[in-house]
Amino acid sequence: MASQIKMIFAPGKEVSWEDFRDYPPRSIAVDGFCKGGPQFDQDRIVLNINHHEGVDRIATRSSCLQAMLLVKLGLFDGFVDENGRPCATLYLNDCDQDVALATYILLHPEQVDRPKLKHLVRIEDLMDMSGGLYPTRKRLHLMKQLNWIMRPYTKARANGKLRELDAKGMETIVKEMHRRIRLTLFNGSTEVDVDTDYDVVSEHDGWVMVRERGEAARIGMAENKVKAFVSIIAESADRRHYTIGRLSQFILFPIPKLYDDLNKAEGLGSEAKHRWGGSDTIGGSPREVGSCLTPDEVAAVIDRRLAKLRKSAASK
Repeated sequence: MASQIKMIFAPGKEVSWEDFRDYPPRSIAVDGFCKGGPQFDQDRIVLNINHHEGVDRIATRSSCLQAMLLVKLGLFDGFVDENGRPCATLYLNDCDQDVALATYILLHPEQVDRPKLKHLVRIEDLMDMSGGLYPTRKRLHLMKQLNWIMRPYTKARANGKLRELDAKGMETIVKEMHRRIRLTLFNGSTEVDVDTDYDVVSEHDGWVMVRERGEAARIGMAENKVKAFVSIIAESADRRHYTIGRLSQFILFPIPKLYDDLNKAEGLGSEAKHRWGGSDTIGGSPREVGSCLTPDEVAAVIDRRLAKLRKSAASK
């Protein structure tokens, strides 16, 4: 029985759960389109699959693993049309690896038990929940397969084109990744070498600022024992996009507090539409508009916070 599932992309757009509850029945926000943790409104039949804001990222896990578990637990017993066919509209604001796997699962729920798909979801889950810093040497063959699948996205990120994509561009990238997932599941695996190169912009006490040159730069960072970082993703004359991450919440790099500090440095109050934010292990500058802070200014804000924490710890 054919499903009635479609994707709608809105680059950088974020809505609140209160606003998303007013979307049409059988709407599913995926991986950051709707702020906040996973939620389901049974009366409205709307669902948020997310692991970015206000969650324990290790406990919450990736959007693709959530999607897989939800399908296994009967998601499409509830998300059906009047003829009993799987029916949903997926809303997305990005086209990354987690989005690609999550949407593939939601578009093809009949494939959820395929062993290879489970392996790919598992490795993506580990990488996503750790900001890309999870040690992967023993799983390098899976990373090489995943790297081939996700190359349309990682190439766009590495060459700076990602932030220029419109909705159609994002959809094109995700559909190409879906094609590669399907080939991997049904025609055998393709592996490509993992490019782990990155440039260190500045080194600090306990963290580094980098530019990621390789498509899998964070694997290289993990191998070099980097446990906290700021990555300069894209730059223009007066704006920059940053990603900020750490291996886990046990690393002295208090990302939730850093969001507050960086928002304050930019003059962004709690009512501002675009703010620094994310989860407790990875996030970044405002998705849609980026940041006006220079790399040196970002580093100074972070170093002030870390110095304050170390001074407080030493006095106890």
